[in-house]
Amino acid sequence: MQPNTAPLSFADLSLRKTKVTRIETFLERVDANIDLSFTKQWHAELHPSERGRRAFDTHVLFRITLLQQFFGLSDPQAEQDIHDRSSYQAFLGITADTDIPDETTICRFRKVLVEKGWDRAFFAEVERQLQDHGIIVTGGKSVDATISEVPKGRKREDNTSTRDAEASFTKKNNRSYHGYKGHVSTDTKGKFIRKVFTSTAKDHDSIHEDKVLDGNETGVFEDSAYINKEKKKRFRKEGKFYGVVERATRGRPLTSKQKKRNRQLSSVRCRVEHPFAELKCRMRFRLRYRGLRKADWQFTMVAAAYNVKRFIGQLFPAQAQAVVWRG
Repeated sequence: MQPNTAPLSFADLSLRKTKVTRIETFLERVDANIDLSFTKQWHAELHPSERGRRAFDTHVLFRITLLQQFFGLSDPQAEQDIHDRSSYQAFLGITADTDIPDETTICRFRKVLVEKGWDRAFFAEVERQLQDHGIIVTGGKSVDATISEVPKGRKREDNTSTRDAEASFTKKNNRSYHGYKGHVSTDTKGKFIRKVFTSTAKDHDSIHEDKVLDGNETGVFEDSAYINKEKKKRFRKEGKFYGVVERATRGRPLTSKQKKRNRQLSSVRCRVEHPFAELKCRMRFRLRYRGLRKADWQFTMVAAAYNVKRFIGQLFPAQAQAVVWRG
Protein backbone atom coordinates (compact mmCIF):
# COMPACT_ATOMS: atom_id res chain seq x y z
CA MET A 1 0.00 0.00 0.00
CA GLN A 2 1.51 3.32 -1.08
CA PRO A 3 1.39 6.28 1.29
CA ASN A 4 -0.57 9.34 0.16
CA THR A 5 2.39 11.63 0.84
CA ALA A 6 5.74 11.96 -0.90
CA PRO A 7 8.99 13.75 -0.06
CA LEU A 8 8.84 17.47 -0.89
CA SER A 9 10.79 18.50 -3.95
CA PHE A 10 12.44 21.89 -4.57
CA ALA A 11 9.45 22.88 -6.70
CA ASP A 12 7.12 22.04 -3.83
CA LEU A 13 9.04 24.26 -1.46
CA SER A 14 9.36 27.19 -3.85
CA LEU A 15 6.06 27.10 -5.73
CA ARG A 16 3.61 25.57 -3.27
CA LYS A 17 0.58 27.76 -2.66
CA THR A 18 -0.04 28.68 0.95
CA LYS A 19 -3.27 29.52 2.68
CA VAL A 20 -3.79 32.98 4.04
CA THR A 21 -6.06 32.49 7.02
CA ARG A 22 -8.57 34.89 8.54
CA ILE A 23 -6.21 35.55 11.44
CA GLU A 24 -3.31 36.47 9.17
CA THR A 25 -5.54 38.71 7.05
CA PHE A 26 -6.99 40.37 10.14
CA LEU A 27 -3.59 41.08 11.68
CA GLU A 28 -2.26 42.47 8.41
CA ARG A 29 -5.20 44.89 8.28
CA VAL A 30 -4.75 45.93 11.89
CA ASP A 31 -1.09 46.65 11.14
CA ALA A 32 -2.03 48.66 8.05
CA ASN A 33 -4.90 50.69 9.52
CA ILE A 34 -4.11 51.21 13.21
CA ASP A 35 -1.13 53.40 14.11
CA LEU A 36 0.68 51.90 17.10
CA SER A 37 3.73 54.13 16.85
CA PHE A 38 2.75 55.97 20.04
CA THR A 39 4.28 53.07 21.99
CA LYS A 40 7.73 54.26 20.95
CA GLN A 41 7.34 57.13 23.41
CA TRP A 42 6.61 54.57 26.12
CA HIS A 43 9.87 52.75 25.30
CA ALA A 44 11.84 55.97 25.66
CA GLU A 45 10.18 56.60 29.04
CA LEU A 46 10.85 53.11 30.35
CA HIS A 47 14.40 52.86 29.01
CA PRO A 48 15.99 56.33 28.99
CA SER A 49 19.52 54.89 29.05
CA GLU A 50 21.07 52.60 26.45
CA ARG A 51 23.60 51.15 28.90
CA GLY A 52 23.45 47.54 29.95
CA ARG A 53 21.64 44.68 28.32
CA ARG A 54 19.36 45.72 25.49
CA ALA A 55 15.71 45.74 26.58
CA PHE A 56 12.89 44.20 24.59
CA ASP A 57 11.16 46.71 22.35
CA THR A 58 8.09 48.11 24.10
CA HIS A 59 6.40 48.31 20.71
CA VAL A 60 6.71 44.52 20.34
CA LEU A 61 5.61 43.81 23.92
CA PHE A 62 2.53 45.96 23.51
CA ARG A 63 1.61 44.15 20.30
CA ILE A 64 1.88 40.88 22.23
CA THR A 65 -0.53 42.29 24.81
CA LEU A 66 -2.86 43.21 21.97
CA LEU A 67 -2.69 39.66 20.61
CA GLN A 68 -3.66 38.40 24.06
CA GLN A 69 -6.78 40.57 24.01
CA PHE A 70 -7.76 39.59 20.46
CA PHE A 71 -7.49 35.85 21.06
CA GLY A 72 -7.83 35.36 24.83
CA LEU A 73 -4.26 34.20 25.41
CA SER A 74 -2.59 33.65 28.76
CA ASP A 75 1.09 34.59 29.14
CA PRO A 76 2.40 31.00 28.61
CA GLN A 77 0.06 30.46 25.67
CA ALA A 78 1.11 33.76 24.10
CA GLU A 79 4.78 32.77 24.28
CA GLN A 80 4.04 29.33 22.83
CA ASP A 81 1.84 30.60 19.99
CA ILE A 82 4.34 33.28 18.98
CA HIS A 83 6.96 30.57 18.52
CA ASP A 84 4.47 28.45 16.57
CA ARG A 85 2.52 30.91 14.38
CA SER A 86 4.09 32.76 11.48
CA SER A 87 1.13 35.17 11.39
CA TYR A 88 1.86 36.30 14.96
CA GLN A 89 5.55 36.70 14.16
CA ALA A 90 4.75 38.82 11.11
CA PHE A 91 2.44 41.05 13.19
CA LEU A 92 5.17 41.49 15.80
CA GLY A 93 7.91 42.06 13.22
CA ILE A 94 9.88 39.08 14.53
CA THR A 95 12.43 37.45 12.22
CA ALA A 96 14.50 34.28 12.50
CA ASP A 97 17.28 36.07 14.41
CA THR A 98 14.96 37.98 16.79
CA ASP A 99 14.61 36.97 20.43
CA ILE A 100 11.03 36.19 21.46
CA PRO A 101 9.96 37.47 24.90
CA ASP A 102 9.19 34.73 27.41
CA GLU A 103 6.08 34.63 29.59
CA THR A 104 7.88 36.30 32.52
CA THR A 105 8.80 39.30 30.37
CA ILE A 106 5.21 39.56 29.13
CA CYS A 107 3.94 39.45 32.73
CA ARG A 108 6.37 42.15 33.88
CA PHE A 109 5.40 44.41 31.00
CA ARG A 110 1.72 44.03 31.88
CA LYS A 111 2.49 45.17 35.43
CA VAL A 112 4.09 48.30 33.99
CA LEU A 113 1.00 48.96 31.84
CA VAL A 114 -1.19 48.64 34.93
CA GLU A 115 0.99 50.92 37.06
CA LYS A 116 1.30 53.60 34.37
CA GLY A 117 -2.40 53.54 33.48
CA TRP A 118 -1.54 53.05 29.82
CA ASP A 119 -4.65 50.92 29.29
CA ARG A 120 -6.73 54.10 29.47
CA ALA A 121 -4.27 55.90 27.22
CA PHE A 122 -4.63 53.11 24.65
CA PHE A 123 -8.44 53.20 24.82
CA ALA A 124 -8.40 56.98 24.27
CA GLU A 125 -5.91 56.64 21.40
CA VAL A 126 -8.09 54.04 19.64
CA GLU A 127 -11.14 56.28 20.00
CA ARG A 128 -9.18 59.23 18.60
CA GLN A 129 -8.06 57.24 15.55
CA LEU A 130 -11.60 56.00 14.95
CA GLN A 131 -12.89 59.56 15.13
CA ASP A 132 -10.24 60.57 12.59
CA HIS A 133 -11.75 57.94 10.28
CA GLY A 134 -15.25 59.30 10.94
CA ILE A 135 -16.35 56.04 12.55
CA ILE A 136 -17.68 57.05 15.97
CA VAL A 137 -20.46 59.64 16.08
CA THR A 138 -21.89 61.38 19.11
CA GLY A 139 -25.55 61.13 20.04
CA GLY A 140 -27.54 58.47 21.86
CA LYS A 141 -25.94 55.73 23.93
CA SER A 142 -26.90 52.33 25.26
CA VAL A 143 -25.72 51.29 28.71
CA ASP A 144 -25.39 47.87 30.33
CA ALA A 145 -23.15 45.78 32.58
CA THR A 146 -21.83 42.24 32.46
CA ILE A 147 -20.59 39.95 35.22
CA SER A 148 -17.19 38.33 34.89
CA GLU A 149 -16.45 35.58 37.38
CA VAL A 150 -13.18 34.84 39.16
CA PRO A 151 -12.30 31.80 41.32
CA LYS A 152 -13.97 31.71 44.74
CA GLY A 153 -10.73 30.51 46.32
CA ARG A 154 -10.19 27.93 49.02
CA LYS A 155 -9.42 27.93 52.70
CA ARG A 156 -5.88 27.33 53.89
CA GLU A 157 -4.93 25.37 56.98
CA ASP A 158 -4.45 28.60 58.95
CA ASN A 159 -8.09 29.64 58.17
CA THR A 160 -7.02 32.28 55.66
CA SER A 161 -8.40 32.15 52.12
CA THR A 162 -7.00 32.39 48.61
CA ARG A 163 -10.13 34.29 47.54
CA ASP A 164 -9.68 37.63 45.75
CA ALA A 165 -10.47 40.11 48.54
CA GLU A 166 -11.71 42.84 46.18
CA ALA A 167 -14.12 40.58 44.29
CA SER A 168 -17.61 40.06 45.69
CA PHE A 169 -20.74 37.97 45.32
CA THR A 170 -23.96 38.82 43.55
CA LYS A 171 -27.03 36.87 42.51
CA LYS A 172 -28.76 36.87 39.15
CA ASN A 173 -31.62 34.59 38.07
CA ASN A 174 -31.24 32.62 41.33
CA ARG A 175 -27.58 31.90 40.61
CA SER A 176 -24.65 33.22 42.64
CA TYR A 177 -21.63 34.82 40.93
CA HIS A 178 -18.28 35.85 42.38
CA GLY A 179 -16.20 38.44 40.58
CA TYR A 180 -16.47 41.87 39.00
CA LYS A 181 -18.78 43.85 36.73
CA GLY A 182 -17.81 45.58 33.53
CA HIS A 183 -20.02 48.60 32.80
CA VAL A 184 -20.04 49.92 29.23
CA SER A 185 -21.80 52.41 27.02
CA THR A 186 -22.04 51.94 23.27
CA ASP A 187 -23.51 53.86 20.36
CA THR A 188 -27.16 53.04 19.71
CA LYS A 189 -26.18 50.57 16.99
CA GLY A 190 -24.05 48.66 19.50
CA LYS A 191 -21.00 48.74 17.26
CA PHE A 192 -18.38 50.54 19.34
CA ILE A 193 -17.74 50.77 23.07
CA ARG A 194 -17.62 54.42 24.05
CA LYS A 195 -16.72 54.14 27.74
CA VAL A 196 -15.92 51.35 30.17
CA PHE A 197 -15.83 51.14 33.95
CA THR A 198 -15.18 48.23 36.31
CA SER A 199 -16.70 47.61 39.73
CA THR A 200 -17.00 44.75 42.16
CA ALA A 201 -19.88 42.37 41.39
CA LYS A 202 -22.14 43.32 44.31
CA ASP A 203 -22.61 46.92 43.08
CA HIS A 204 -25.96 47.53 41.42
CA ASP A 205 -25.76 48.35 37.70
CA SER A 206 -27.32 51.78 38.12
CA ILE A 207 -24.78 52.99 40.71
CA HIS A 208 -22.05 53.49 38.11
CA GLU A 209 -24.23 54.66 35.25
CA ASP A 210 -22.69 58.13 35.25
CA LYS A 211 -19.20 56.63 34.94
CA VAL A 212 -19.95 55.56 31.37
CA LEU A 213 -21.92 58.66 30.35
CA ASP A 214 -20.52 62.13 29.69
CA GLY A 215 -23.72 64.19 29.94
CA ASN A 216 -23.74 65.17 26.26
CA GLU A 217 -25.99 62.31 25.13
CA THR A 218 -29.12 63.14 23.17
CA GLY A 219 -30.72 59.99 24.52
CA VAL A 220 -30.01 56.90 26.61
CA PHE A 221 -31.28 53.32 26.17
CA GLU A 222 -31.14 51.01 29.20
CA ASP A 223 -32.93 48.03 30.73
CA SER A 224 -35.29 48.26 33.69
CA ALA A 225 -32.47 48.03 36.25
CA TYR A 226 -31.59 51.66 35.47
CA ILE A 227 -35.08 53.16 35.83
CA ASN A 228 -35.06 56.41 37.81
CA LYS A 229 -38.01 58.80 38.05
CA GLU A 230 -35.91 61.86 38.89
CA LYS A 231 -33.61 61.23 35.97
CA LYS A 232 -36.61 60.72 33.69
CA LYS A 233 -37.98 64.15 34.66
CA ARG A 234 -34.57 65.74 34.17
CA PHE A 235 -34.15 64.22 30.72
CA ARG A 236 -37.57 65.42 29.60
CA LYS A 237 -36.82 68.90 30.91
CA GLU A 238 -33.52 68.98 28.97
CA GLY A 239 -35.17 67.69 25.81
CA LYS A 240 -33.29 64.37 25.87
CA PHE A 241 -34.77 60.96 25.08
CA TYR A 242 -35.17 58.66 28.09
CA GLY A 243 -35.28 55.17 26.63
CA VAL A 244 -35.36 53.03 29.77
CA VAL A 245 -37.51 49.92 29.74
CA GLU A 246 -40.33 50.08 32.30
CA ARG A 247 -41.24 47.22 34.59
CA ALA A 248 -44.39 46.13 36.36
CA THR A 249 -44.76 46.47 40.11
CA ARG A 250 -47.04 44.73 42.58
CA GLY A 251 -50.62 45.72 41.83
CA ARG A 252 -49.59 47.81 38.81
CA PRO A 253 -49.12 45.65 35.71
CA LEU A 254 -47.84 47.19 32.49
CA THR A 255 -50.41 48.59 30.12
CA SER A 256 -50.54 47.53 26.47
CA LYS A 257 -49.06 50.92 25.55
CA GLN A 258 -46.13 50.43 27.94
CA LYS A 259 -45.52 46.91 26.62
CA LYS A 260 -45.45 48.21 23.06
CA ARG A 261 -43.02 50.96 24.03
CA ASN A 262 -40.80 48.44 25.84
CA ARG A 263 -40.59 46.30 22.70
CA GLN A 264 -39.57 49.31 20.65
CA LEU A 265 -36.92 50.34 23.17
CA SER A 266 -35.63 46.79 23.52
CA SER A 267 -35.03 46.56 19.75
CA VAL A 268 -32.42 49.32 20.22
CA ARG A 269 -31.22 48.55 23.74
CA CYS A 270 -30.47 44.89 22.96
CA ARG A 271 -27.60 45.91 20.69
CA VAL A 272 -25.49 46.78 23.71
CA GLU A 273 -25.35 43.02 24.34
CA HIS A 274 -23.51 42.39 21.07
CA PRO A 275 -20.09 43.55 22.33
CA PHE A 276 -20.44 41.27 25.37
CA ALA A 277 -21.11 38.30 23.10
CA GLU A 278 -18.06 39.16 20.98
CA LEU A 279 -15.81 39.59 24.01
CA LYS A 280 -16.82 36.41 25.79
CA CYS A 281 -17.35 34.06 22.84
CA ARG A 282 -15.04 35.00 19.99
CA MET A 283 -12.34 36.88 21.91
CA ARG A 284 -12.53 34.36 24.79
CA PHE A 285 -12.39 37.06 27.43
CA ARG A 286 -12.20 36.09 31.08
CA LEU A 287 -10.60 37.81 34.04
CA ARG A 288 -7.16 36.34 34.74
CA TYR A 289 -5.72 38.61 37.42
CA ARG A 290 -6.48 39.48 41.04
CA GLY A 291 -7.67 42.86 42.28
CA LEU A 292 -10.01 45.58 41.05
CA ARG A 293 -7.31 47.63 39.29
CA LYS A 294 -6.09 44.67 37.24
CA ALA A 295 -9.67 43.71 36.41
CA ASP A 296 -10.27 47.29 35.26
CA TRP A 297 -7.07 47.15 33.20
CA GLN A 298 -8.21 43.98 31.44
CA PHE A 299 -11.74 45.29 30.78
CA THR A 300 -10.33 48.51 29.34
CA MET A 301 -7.75 46.76 27.16
CA VAL A 302 -10.20 44.21 25.77
CA ALA A 303 -12.75 46.98 25.08
CA ALA A 304 -10.14 48.90 23.08
CA ALA A 305 -9.16 45.70 21.24
CA TYR A 306 -12.84 45.08 20.48
CA ASN A 307 -13.13 48.57 18.96
CA VAL A 308 -10.09 47.86 16.79
CA LYS A 309 -11.60 44.57 15.66
CA ARG A 310 -14.94 46.22 14.94
CA PHE A 311 -13.22 48.96 12.98
CA ILE A 312 -11.49 46.42 10.73
CA GLY A 313 -14.86 44.75 10.21
CA GLN A 314 -16.29 48.10 9.13
CA LEU A 315 -13.54 48.64 6.60
CA PHE A 316 -13.67 45.16 5.10
CA PRO A 317 -16.81 43.04 4.54
CA ALA A 318 -16.94 39.63 6.20
CA GLN A 319 -16.71 37.94 2.79
CA ALA A 320 -13.32 39.59 2.22
CA GLN A 321 -11.95 38.09 5.43
CA ALA A 322 -12.42 34.46 4.40
CA VAL A 323 -9.55 32.04 3.90
CA VAL A 324 -7.86 32.73 0.59
CA TRP A 325 -5.01 31.27 -1.41
CA ARG A 326 -1.80 33.08 -2.10
CA GLY A 327 0.29 32.03 -5.07
